[in-house]
This record gives sequence, structure tokens and C-alpha cells, in this order.
Amino acid sequence: MQQQPNARIALIEAVKGLGIILVVAAHLVKFGTPGVPDWYTIFKFKVYLFHMPLLMFMSGYVFRHANHHVRGLADFSGFAGRRANRLLVPFIFIGVVTILGKWLSAMWFSIDEAPLSLASGLTSIFIDTESSPVLTIWYLFVLFVYCLVTPALFVLFRSRWTWLGLFALVLYFIRLDDILYANRVAQYYVFFVAGCIAADREFLPRLSGSRLRIAAIAGFMLVLMAPWNRDYGLLICGLISCLAVPALVDVLPERLRNMLGYFGSLSMTIYLLNVIFIGVAKVGYEKVVPLPQQDFGLLLLVTFVTGLWGPILLKKTVAAVPALNKTIGKYLS
Repeated sequence: MQQQPNARIALIEAVKGLGIILVVAAHLVKFGTPGVPDWYTIFKFKVYLFHMPLLMFMSGYVFRHANHHVRGLADFSGFAGRRANRLLVPFIFIGVVTILGKWLSAMWFSIDEAPLSLASGLTSIFIDTESSPVLTIWYLFVLFVYCLVTPALFVLFRSRWTWLGLFALVLYFIRLDDILYANRVAQYYVFFVAGCIAADREFLPRLSGSRLRIAAIAGFMLVLMAPWNRDYGLLICGLISCLAVPALVDVLPERLRNMLGYFGSLSMTIYLLNVIFIGVAKVGYEKVVPLPQQDFGLLLLVTFVTGLWGPILLKKTVAAVPALNKTIGKYLS
């Protein structure tokens, strides 16, 4: 069964919606926090094995579907400028706001990953990035790099996506210094190129109605339950999720797919701002709820709802103010 273009876009948005919900769910409590139940630590680890590979796969799919691998070389300076405006500007702005907010807030409250100084915090946006307080928005910087280098690499590999995919697979196992997110650039490129290959071979249209969907979903669940270490688990679970999660979304009831599509259409806003709203919710929860009455389940509920809906409400507020919508609204779309 061949999907119509609008149905294909709707499926992409719905997959992004599920992905961004998992992003928020995995950001609620950092690894190693004292008193966190084992079930949440396991849940968080399992989600981290596939949710960002899945989102990077979808970005690669859209990149190839829009023929950016060709357009990027035809007008490189214009293309690079548009990508920088779309990805680097919000990355740097949110990074600076986050560092400044954590540094100031740490003077009065207990803040996760607060920088020791303002200077060290700002430096960590680009150096020693795995320990950066803004590591949660690494995806934007890495995606910017992929958008710039992929058109040239595609030509270098004689316009063969498969060859570029093999290069990306080798790159996955190379460990680089922790500067400018180089380690993430190397590790996640295989998922981006996998998305390009899938778009080149019209994966989503072929997926709809396929008998392989249930097998892909069941296989992914079994693989995900295995006791992986991060390196091999990320590669195997990440790649399989790129087949299984779209298959899962495709079999969901239409109303649920539409709901996921709504969050997918707002994924940029949620991705940029969810950690800020989660942090504010944590501080508020700890101040309002007395320590003896604090409950981990309630904390998760409060932070999840705030992390998911807070950015959406802020976007709607920005959209209602013409001056704000004109200046920053485009970065939240």
C-alpha cells in the first residue's frame, strides 16, 4: 500500500511526537540521583538506547526527502546560513540562558548540574561537552554539522548512500575528544544516514500496511529487553527502533496518532525548553511540598506535565504577541 504525501508527513510528525515525549520522560531525573527507584533508572537507560537515534533517523529521512543533499551543494552559503539560523541560533541562545539561569539559581536553590562559575559554564557549551549543563540540546549542534557535511560526503562517496552508510558505521566506533560534541557527531551519524537511505528507498510508503510491522515491533521489544552495554545497545536498539517505532505508530488508532502528531509539530519548542521547565517545576515542588510528604511518583508527574506542556504554553503566548512572534516565534516552530 502506497502512502499519500500528507499521510507520510503525518506519520513522520507522529513518530517525532512519540520521540519528544520520551525525551521529556528521560529528562525528569538525572542518572545517579540518590533515592531514585531502580525501575526509573532502568526505564531511562532503555529509552536512551533508542530515542535520540530515532529522532536523528527522522531528521535524516526529512533531509533526504527534501533533497537537501543536492540543494546544499547548489547554494552552500545560503543553505549553511539557513541551517545556522534554524539550528545554531536557538542552540546558543538556549545554552546561554540555561547556563545563566543555573548559575544564578544555584545561589539560592539546589540545582542539578549547576556550573561552578559563569565562565566555566559558558565554555562548557563547546568544550568538555559531555559534562556540560546544556548537553541536553546537543542534537541541534550535531544536526547542524550533519546538514553541512552530508552533501559533500554524498558526492565523495559517488552518490551512493550505502557507501556513506558503511562509512558512518565505521565512524560510530571511533572515539574522539570531548570538544564541539565531536564524540556525538561520530556516534550518531549512522542513524542520520540510515534515515537518508530509508527516504531514498521510500521506506515509509512501503511500511504502511506491511505484514512485517508486528514482527518488527515484537522483535524490537525483545532486543530492547536484553542486557546491553551502552555502545552496542545504542547501535543495535537504535537502528532497529528506526523500523519498529514507525511501524508501531502506524498501527495505532488514528486519534492517538493525531495526538502524537500534535506533539511532533511542536517538537522543536519542547526540545529546546523542556529541561528549563522541568528545573523550575522541581524547585517549586521542593518548596511547596514538605520533605516528609514528597513522593517520587508525584514528582515525576509534576515535572513531566510541566516539561511537556510548559513549552507549548510559552509558544502559544509568544504567538499571541506579534513583536515576540516576529523575533523569536520562528525558532520555536
